[in-house]
Amino acid sequence: MKKAFITGATGFLGLNLIEELSRQDWEIHALHLPTENITQLLRFKVQAAPGNILEPDSIKSAMPRNVDAVFHLAGDTSTWSKNNERQWKINVDGTSNVLNAAIAQNAGRFIYTSSISAFGFHNGPMSEATISTAKESGVNYHLSKFTAEQEIRKKSVEIRSVILNPCNVIGPYDRVNWAQTIKAVHQNRVPGYPPGTGTFAHVRDIAAAHIAAAEHENPEIQYVLGGTPTAFEQVFAVIEKILGKPHSGKVISKSKLKAFMYLLQIKSWFDGKEPLITLEKYKRLVGTQLCHDQLAVHDLGLQKAPLEEMFTDSYHWLRQENLLNA
Repeated sequence: MKKAFITGATGFLGLNLIEELSRQDWEIHALHLPTENITQLLRFKVQAAPGNILEPDSIKSAMPRNVDAVFHLAGDTSTWSKNNERQWKINVDGTSNVLNAAIAQNAGRFIYTSSISAFGFHNGPMSEATISTAKESGVNYHLSKFTAEQEIRKKSVEIRSVILNPCNVIGPYDRVNWAQTIKAVHQNRVPGYPPGTGTFAHVRDIAAAHIAAAEHENPEIQYVLGGTPTAFEQVFAVIEKILGKPHSGKVISKSKLKAFMYLLQIKSWFDGKEPLITLEKYKRLVGTQLCHDQLAVHDLGLQKAPLEEMFTDSYHWLRQENLLNA
């Protein structure tokens, strides 16, 4: 029986990865914060281990020796500058701690969930060969992910590692990402649609690609996990169709969206809360995020579920968990 050690196990991708690993009969060791709610996690056959990726000793104590793969999913995805210090510690220092523990515990492979954001902003399609502009982007999340990737590359002679860069991931167990958009449509809180384009993948396909990266005999060090490129207006049209809502077709202009972003930033100065739209989110909403993912398709068998399927699965899970009005 193969053994896996997972960080970020209680998160959106983590739970989906555990579900797929369970189907394939892996022995699963799941790291979680001591104060974390692990109700969802315990629905699966896992060995839950309390610990913190910022505390090296706790990682080493939780991680068994000689596991086949360490899946490092834990990360801070905030795009609010007030969280930069915390984010750097989690995404850079935390990754280094988990990587060092994997080396010390003689893990077979280190699988790191990065993000397409590690490449920065680009007008054209991004691939493994794309030069990162994270340093020039002005976005701490971009730079923290890119820096963590560089640390992994440096130590790839000590442990076989694979860096995975997913884009927009959709599906069950999501509470905070595109699930918020589904809830907003359900609650009739959408005044219009952003003008940009993104790349979307079913979380099931992303989880399967993680396992394939762990099992591939001779993988590359990095794979872009793309999916289906779709204009945001079409994404909203799909969500509205699933929910039985009318589609207005009203696209919000870049200038109006930027003005709204600035108003939200001013509001955050007074209430101390993270704004709904930050500069990074604005750039994503009005920009074009495309990927060349042929390498992942060839090596990892990356599948591309239809857009309606991934959002339907996400919606059904939210409804099942009574979260649509939460």
